[in-house]
Order: sequence, then C-alpha cells, then structure tokens
Amino acid sequence: MKVMNAQTCKIILLSLFMIAGIHAKTPSYQLLTYPFSNRSAAMGGSRAIDPSGNIDIQGNPAGMSFILEPQVQAGYVNHLVGIKGYSAAFVFPLERHRLSLESIYFDYGLFDRTDINGLTDGTFGFQDMSTALGYAFQFSPAIRLGTRIGRYQRTADQVSSSEYYYDLGAVYHKEIDSLTIGVYLASAELGESEEAFPTELRIGSSKILSHLPLRLNVEGIYAFDKQLRLALGAEVLLHHNFTIRLGINSNRFDLQTGVSESDFIAGASGGFALQVGGALIESASQSFGAAGWISQMSISYHL
Repeated sequence: MKVMNAQTCKIILLSLFMIAGIHAKTPSYQLLTYPFSNRSAAMGGSRAIDPSGNIDIQGNPAGMSFILEPQVQAGYVNHLVGIKGYSAAFVFPLERHRLSLESIYFDYGLFDRTDINGLTDGTFGFQDMSTALGYAFQFSPAIRLGTRIGRYQRTADQVSSSEYYYDLGAVYHKEIDSLTIGVYLASAELGESEEAFPTELRIGSSKILSHLPLRLNVEGIYAFDKQLRLALGAEVLLHHNFTIRLGINSNRFDLQTGVSESDFIAGASGGFALQVGGALIESASQSFGAAGWISQMSISYHL
C-alpha cells in the first residue's frame, strides 16, 4: 500500500478541518474529540469513566471528584507529520467540591500560501486551542456530578474565530465491588455556531475483576454522525506503582482514507502508567490506520 508523504498528509488534515462546517459527518472543532488523556488514549479512547484519582483531561468532569489532593499535569502529543499537541491541567479539591482548569493546543505547522496563479508567495500557520473551567462534586456516597465550560479558538493565517461549548457528566461508583458507571455528554454547543460541533453521548462501565489484577472498561459512544461506536479498554494492575493499558475502538479515524470506518486495526492502542514518588508518568500510542501510530506522554504531580 502506498504511504502518503508528509506534505500530502498535512494538506489532507488541513482540508478536513477547513471544510468541516460544510459536511455534517465531519464537524468542526476536531481538537475536542482527540483523547489528550493518556489513560483514555491507551484504552481505546474511552472517556466516560476514570475512578483512578488522577487528572483525566477532557474526560468526564464528574470524575474529578475522585481526586483527593491538588494536582497539576503537562502533556505532549507527537502527532503525524510533525503536528504537535500540548496540554496542561490543574485540579483543586475543596471538601466535596472540585475545581479544574484545562488547556489543550494543536499546532499543525506551516503551509505554503499561493497566489491566484498557483505560485508560492509565503507560508501561513494553523492552530487550534481550547481552554475550559470545570466543576465537580460528590452528590451522595455513590453519585458524583460535574460540568465543564470551554472556549475553542482557531487561528489560520492570522485570522481567528472562537466558540463556546460545555460538557456534562455523572458517575455512579460502588466502592465495595469497584463498579463504576459513567454518563458523559461531551462538547455540546453553547450558544449558536455556524459550524457543527462534535457532540457525543458516552455511557460506560468500569470494574476490577474478582481474583484478577485487571480492570475492564466498556463504553458505548453515540456520536455526531449518528453512529454507535464501541471502546474497549483494559488495565493490567501489575504493581500498585505500574500499570499496563490496552484498548481498541471500533471506529477510530483513519487518516489514510480520510474517514471514520469500522476498522479495529485503526483503533488499536496501548500504554502504561508509572508512579514515581508524587509524580505519575503516563504514555500511550494509538493506531491511525495506514497513516501510522501516534505517541503521547504526560506527567502529573500530586501537590
């Protein structure tokens, strides 16, 4: 199979984002669909449940209620063909309440600018950024609720546009048998936008198996294109300081074809989490089909 070169790959990506508002199946604001959380990325992109007590950036905001002490996190995504992603987050616990600040950023690099004759007369950049405030609280011993309000900004060739969005989440957690169920409405439009938002409804369950050092995540995703997707994830709890993660997603985006199709090969992922003192180092790799694998990592610190 012929592999795309870097420039062709970048042009395809840019074109998809620029024409996103025209086609219903390719909404704009694609940055909001990318799993910046390494736990999510390694476990098939599941984002509805995370009872780990660590920052789950862009995850179910109700999951923040599991965080018991202040945390900070910085992350880096080495995307395809030189595209770079960065993230930062902070969570502050206050009795039953949690406050968070998250920021994610994609830099797609430089592209050639051409005149009406097709001649190159310079370059231009293309960037996406989202900043969000989150709030969560423990409603009852078993139920946790949360929300997030964010501002999405896109800059292309020094021309900027921005929109607001919100997330809503709820988590049911039963400590005695480690059962967790999450419901997450992600990236819903706040106000009126000329472009389609990548709104998703995610419902998932997580449980540590009896007599096995294994946690399983199963998540159903009803997405903007009216398709039902499935994300499966597993955490192998090898040691209280070290975890291996594996995942698969039935419908992850394949850059080679430019569409999201039911392709488990394009949805494979894996990674690990390593606790060193007060720091948590996490890494993940995801398959984007024939275009290749994407690697990312983050470090969180418990203050």
